[in-house]
Amino acid sequence: MIESVRHHNAVRHSRQPGVSVGRPRRAGRRLACALLAVATVGVGAAPAAVNPSSDPYTAGIQYAACMRAHGVPHPNPDRSGDFRLTPLQEKRMRAVGHARVQAADKACFHYLSRVVSTKPLSAHAQSRAIRVLEQVRSCAAGYGVTLGTAVVTVMSRGRAMFGFQPTASSSRPSEKVSRFELLCERRVKLASKLDRIIAADRIGIEL
Repeated sequence: MIESVRHHNAVRHSRQPGVSVGRPRRAGRRLACALLAVATVGVGAAPAAVNPSSDPYTAGIQYAACMRAHGVPHPNPDRSGDFRLTPLQEKRMRAVGHARVQAADKACFHYLSRVVSTKPLSAHAQSRAIRVLEQVRSCAAGYGVTLGTAVVTVMSRGRAMFGFQPTASSSRPSEKVSRFELLCERRVKLASKLDRIIAADRIGIEL
């Protein structure tokens, strides 16, 4: 299943923190969470006690540093304050175990409390997101790649996972499948469309 965990407040280019954390991808491949934030704190460095910032980038720095201090190799976000995990970064985070990641997120999430919304994604927004995912699936089919059922899973703290649930007829994971899936995500402009859907939902606008 493609995993893209994004925070409902992700109006900036995402994901989903490693917490289950950013942007759509096949399960076991990429994880990108749109939880505003981060960047130049050394991995493993214990963050000084500071108050949560109202600036997305600064708040992200605080969150990521805290996660690393709790043993989770969480990457820094881009200058817009979004987390984008590469396959290698996702692999490193998975290696520490789900329980540790969840425990660290619980201890560190307060750093993001002033810059994210924990409001669940509405049914309307979920429906819109499904339609965008289906565009990716149609594109992939043109390259002989069969993705699974488009799904949106609402998670805790306003996060949501976007992806494809494998079916009996889905293409088996492979370099080819990953390549064309990513190509289609870019061609469909999946990331930016999900960002717009999430942003509109956050302020109550129906696209």
